Amino acid sequence: MHAPIRLHRRHQSRLEFAVSVMPRLFAGVQRRAVAVAVVLLALAPLAQADSIRGDCRYKGESIRFSDGVVFQEPGYFDKSRSDVVVTLATFAIDKTALAAAQDKSDAVSDQRFAADEGRTLMLRLAGGKVSALGYSGGGMSFSTSGSNVGKLQTRANDASHVDAGFTLDGDPDELQCALDFDLAYATKVAATAAGAAAGGGATGPAAKGKPLPPGGGDAGKVFQANLAAMRKGDFDAMLATVTQAQAEKMRAQKNAPDFAAMLEMMKAFAPKSANVTGGQDFGDRAELVIEALDQSGDKASGTSTLRKEGGQWKVDKTSMKSGL
Repeated sequence: MHAPIRLHRRHQSRLEFAVSVMPRLFAGVQRRAVAVAVVLLALAPLAQADSIRGDCRYKGESIRFSDGVVFQEPGYFDKSRSDVVVTLATFAIDKTALAAAQDKSDAVSDQRFAADEGRTLMLRLAGGKVSALGYSGGGMSFSTSGSNVGKLQTRANDASHVDAGFTLDGDPDELQCALDFDLAYATKVAATAAGAAAGGGATGPAAKGKPLPPGGGDAGKVFQANLAAMRKGDFDAMLATVTQAQAEKMRAQKNAPDFAAMLEMMKAFAPKSANVTGGQDFGDRAELVIEALDQSGDKASGTSTLRKEGGQWKVDKTSMKSGL
């Protein structure tokens, strides 16, 4: 199933869906309700973070991050090794530009300066801990480093995403954070997929795998089953077509007060139709190339990632763009 979408004004609109709409929807439904309502009516230029909950506080200001991304850079203490860098932002990150940037930290800073009142939090991960932290924005900055900054609880950290919780305690005038995030990498594969969605001539993911025919084979059938379940609001059918990690997040939100309303909202902005034009099979993972029509009849395109669990394909994430 796919994640909620929020407004963002850019020259090229973006639709970023994820298969676990429930945790995305319920985590911040109050602060996103108006944006989602407008999306349902007009499908204006859009963007959505993978999943970010919680906030930070600095000098009396509460900072809520709305977008995020993960990338790798030379180690903070040892340049011969790579650090995983988690970046959270109060603005929509241009992930295509970031994926192509040589110095991604500088690219993030450039995007922050270009954003109106932009704020960023960057966490460098090494050995399952945070080795360095940097907060910037609003004319203020805070940074610290060491062998173990704050408390990191990692649920997943692989080639596709980082799923973790982070807390940082401090005095009232210092940075304090209580965050939970599940963010994808800004890889060149993602940039290639974004280029395909924007009509840039790319035909699929950059990595090499076994080509999939139109329709996507068995993986494509599962993708379509997931989409059909989303259109119907069939929660059990959606659970049956997503990865175990995504299903667990969805089940955790089933008893939320707004569950029924959010289910109806999800049905309302499910793509009207979607065709798998091809893709690649990497054995335990498949990347599908999608061409779709939204509920307004506008064209959208992008990719869907599926993973094999127990010998069966399960939808993990779908990312699409739509130009208005």
